Amino acid sequence: MVDPGSPSPHRLIEGTVALSRLPSSVPVVVVPDHLLTSTAGPVPVEIKYDGRGTTAWAWAERAWRDAEVASGTVQPVRPEDPPTFWLSRLAIERLGLGAGLDTTVSLVIPEQDPLTPVLPLVHDIPENGEVQVSRDAAAVPRSQIMVRNGVAAWVTLVPRDHVRPGTVRISNHLRAVTGPVSVTAAGSDAVFFRPVAGEPGRTGRARTIAAVRAGIRSAAEGCLRWFFLAPEQSMRVAPAHPDDEHQHFATLQDVALSRLGVRSGDKVILRWGTAEVEVAAVADHDPGVARPTAGPSDPTKPLPAHDMPPHLAIRVPTALRHMTDLPAAAVVTVRRSTRSVLARNLNSLVIPVASLALAGAALNDPNWALLACGAVATAALGLSRLRMGNSRARRLRD
Repeated sequence: MVDPGSPSPHRLIEGTVALSRLPSSVPVVVVPDHLLTSTAGPVPVEIKYDGRGTTAWAWAERAWRDAEVASGTVQPVRPEDPPTFWLSRLAIERLGLGAGLDTTVSLVIPEQDPLTPVLPLVHDIPENGEVQVSRDAAAVPRSQIMVRNGVAAWVTLVPRDHVRPGTVRISNHLRAVTGPVSVTAAGSDAVFFRPVAGEPGRTGRARTIAAVRAGIRSAAEGCLRWFFLAPEQSMRVAPAHPDDEHQHFATLQDVALSRLGVRSGDKVILRWGTAEVEVAAVADHDPGVARPTAGPSDPTKPLPAHDMPPHLAIRVPTALRHMTDLPAAAVVTVRRSTRSVLARNLNSLVIPVASLALAGAALNDPNWALLACGAVATAALGLSRLRMGNSRARRLRD
């Protein structure tokens, strides 16, 4: 891992810009192979030009060389030549380059820290979104991006004494959702990257108001999650159906919906790093997940791992990935939006509670205390199904 005390965990490289014809809903840059030695991508980078900056996902040329979609898109560049960065149209628009190609830009590439994944210990299995590293390799910040087999995932580094240097312990769940897409492909090392600084967002009063609103919403959601025990699930992004590409909802299988405690049409929260988006979750009308063919693969079209259970896949449309700068092959954290589910269940309690109130008003001498207790009991029983049971087993008898 990169030394936490190092002054800069990133490299600054200058190169010329060329237009890439690669279709992508997020900023993408293709770089020469010698700049990304530990992995072919996706790698979080920052592109700077004339005081502007934008985050993008970098891929090595070797990831595209055998893909039919990259035919004629990227050209081999020798390591001794000045590097050429092939930028997608979205990256060029965010930098404000327009038609100004052959321009020199700066590329900030984080240092690459490859570690070999090993099986977790049965008495110390990592939690959701955690990976265990050796204590001498624990880096700052704890939250980093792990890339394995071309799949990116935000993880939290947890130091453990039982982890050997040069290795990392990941859960079987995380191993499954970051597995290779082909049976013949061998699993790669886990490469960790420190997040790069993104482009500046809103400033001044607008930023303060947005931060306050987000804080209030997050606090309310956190309290409801704590009370109703709303679980989280790490899921691998899969292609949306062709007719859903421009929709703003996520598609999950019925098993995944039941595990999250939601019904089809309820709201869920997708978390990718620090970004969260609330969308409707609908049941997949075609649960079969596309599998890779024998032909060349396209990194912009996410595919599930060959041995991954189908219910761990979530279909995310292009519109949502564009909103959160989510790469094609990624692992997102999904949980139910407790506020929306609570509102739906409260609406279903209006008629029973109102019936008690009307029945009490029709009596000559109603016992309002008893009616109030009945209304509270009705509401409590109606909302009790929202509370998820404790997932931990408990020993009843020795």
